[in-house]
Amino acid sequence: MHVRKLAPVPSTVSILTYHHIAAHDTAYPYDPGVADASPAQFRRQMEMLARYGTPIGIDELARALEGAPLPKNPVMVTFDDGYRSCHDVALPILRAVGMRAAFFVATGYLNERKMYWWERIALALSSARKAIAKLTYPRPLEIEARNPKSHRVLTDLIKNTPQLDVPRFLDELCAGLGVDWSPEVEAMHADNLIMSWDQVRALSRAGMDVESHTRWHRVLKTLTDAELREELAGSKAELETQLGRPVRAVAYPVGRRIAHVSRLRDAVVAAGYKLGVTNASGATRIWPTPLAGMIPTDRFDICRLSTDRSMSDAMYFMQIAVPRLAYIGRHDL
Repeated sequence: MHVRKLAPVPSTVSILTYHHIAAHDTAYPYDPGVADASPAQFRRQMEMLARYGTPIGIDELARALEGAPLPKNPVMVTFDDGYRSCHDVALPILRAVGMRAAFFVATGYLNERKMYWWERIALALSSARKAIAKLTYPRPLEIEARNPKSHRVLTDLIKNTPQLDVPRFLDELCAGLGVDWSPEVEAMHADNLIMSWDQVRALSRAGMDVESHTRWHRVLKTLTDAELREELAGSKAELETQLGRPVRAVAYPVGRRIAHVSRLRDAVVAAGYKLGVTNASGATRIWPTPLAGMIPTDRFDICRLSTDRSMSDAMYFMQIAVPRLAYIGRHDL
């Protein structure tokens, strides 16, 4: 962190991306690749940030983009999706070490107690009673349940197929693999894995930022204009009703940059967001006035730094101290 102090212009904001906190367990029934740290690892990382950095939140970041000064070594911790471990595991650790975090939640799953689509895929593959599923929608495709590449093939299909009927696709996958699925089964899994609104409100009461990750975690470029409005404005409205305060920021599902796509950028602005964050790896540099006018930081293209359970403490610290050495994450949910 001393290296960063030697070059205070521009301010360098290190924003860390997490999703889920869980120890490695071979019996874990869900997607093991989503966990970014074990509880012990996460505590060490937060203690490191609290010792060497200055935690900031969404408001401080927004004000800095408008010209306000930032503290020395500003750092921000963020969580995407809305996993229950955010409340049960991360929140007590954050409070114990005096750190803040911003939680970007996908509201549709909280409202309807459904499983994230990538988690339903993981469950279908791990509990398959048929070795091969022959899918017809959205195109003919054979999926081998025990092939380690199958999860990536299926998630990529959802991420990249325009206007996909995701529930139809997932229902066909479960039927093809011989997996019994019902609203009751789905709600049970959702309660195991995904926060409730009471837990989300508890984050907010604890001084954490709670912001949008859309409604159903659909890749924005695959949606129609009407679907974009529903995902962006709908999520913002649901969060503001539940929390009783304005929602300022959105984290783009799967973290892909959208600022260069005018249709998507316009939709984010029209929905009323002030900030948009990606999973593009790197630190965000904010130049002070008047240099900010010549070298602006795009408020809808805020970069973050990935984390991973396999990352050493030394690597974690190094990518914050020297952001050009940033780790490139293996998942993008």
